[in-house]
Amino acid sequence: MAIVYSGLSQWTDESRLDFYLDAIASNDVIPFVRQYGQLITGVKADSIKLPKLSTTITLQDGTSCITNIDGNSDSTISQSTVNLSKGAAYDQICVHGLEDYYTAQGLTAGQNYTGLGAFEAGILQSVGGELGKSIGLAMWQGNANFIAKGWTDLIYETSFGSSNLGTSTPTSGGSAGTDAAGVYNICVSLLNAAMADVDFASEVINGSAVIVMSPQDFLFLQQNYTKLYGGNTLVPALDTLNGGSFASIAFPGTRVQVVTQNFLTGTGTIILSRRGNFVAAMDLESDFTNLTMGLDQYQENIWWKFRFKAGVGFRDLSSNAIKYWGPAS
Repeated sequence: MAIVYSGLSQWTDESRLDFYLDAIASNDVIPFVRQYGQLITGVKADSIKLPKLSTTITLQDGTSCITNIDGNSDSTISQSTVNLSKGAAYDQICVHGLEDYYTAQGLTAGQNYTGLGAFEAGILQSVGGELGKSIGLAMWQGNANFIAKGWTDLIYETSFGSSNLGTSTPTSGGSAGTDAAGVYNICVSLLNAAMADVDFASEVINGSAVIVMSPQDFLFLQQNYTKLYGGNTLVPALDTLNGGSFASIAFPGTRVQVVTQNFLTGTGTIILSRRGNFVAAMDLESDFTNLTMGLDQYQENIWWKFRFKAGVGFRDLSSNAIKYWGPAS
C-alpha cells in the first residue's frame, strides 16, 4: 500500500517566531553631547539664542595719571542660534493580515486583537532602533524632513580656511603609515594647528578639547599608529586601542579625548573642537524614546507614533574653536 501525496505541498517548518533583527547603528549622540557638548531641554520655540562673551584688553602706558578712563578694552556680547524642527514617525498595522501566513501562530485567540501577539516585542524593538538611527543621522548629517542641517552641514558651509587641514578620505596611513591622510597623522596635524593658536592651545593643554571621529577612523587610528611605531607600545591609550576597545582614549602626549560617533561614518570628517561647543536643543528628551501605541477608532488597526522636536548647532562655529579634516565649503 502506498501513500499518495499528490494533493499536498511539501511541509516547511515555520514554527520559530523569534525575529533575527537587522544590524542597526545605535544612537550615541545624546551621551556624546551630554559629556562633551551642551544638552538643552525644555525648548518650545523654533529657535534658541545662546550668548557668547569676548573681551579684548589694550595695555596702556601707566607712567602718568589716568585722565581718560576709556582704555579701549572692550567686552563684546554676541549670540549663536540653534534652529529646532519638529519630527515624527508613525504607521499602522492591520493585524488580520498576519493570519494569512505563519505569523498566525503568534496571534491571540479570537478576532478582536488588541496587540501584535508574539511579534509585538520584536517589531517595536526594530522600530525603536531604526528611529534612533534616523534621529542620530539627522543630528550629524541633516534630514530634509527634520533637522535640515546637521553638525557636519554647518561645518561644511562655513569657511574655515587653513583650519580645514585636509579634504582627502582618512586612511590607515598607507604602507608605511606616513601618508598625511592617516588618521593618527591627521590628529597630529589638528593638534599642531590648535597649538599654533595661543588661546586654543590653552584648551588643548587643559584637556578642554575633544577629537571626534567615526568608529572606522578610530580603527584606522590604531592601524596608523602600529604602522608607524610597531605593536609594542608603552602608551596606555594605544594599549587600549590594541586591545580592541572602542572606548574613548586620551590622544598620546595630550589630555585631549578621542571619541567616536557612529553617524560620522562615511563623511571622511575628523573634528577637533573645544568642549561644550556641540549643542543639541530639544523640547523633551524622552520624546525620542516615548512610543505611543493604540487601536484606531474602529478597533481594527494598531497604530504607533513618535513625535519630537530638536535642533543642533555650535556655541562657536569658527576657527577659534574648531579645526577639522573633511570636505571644504
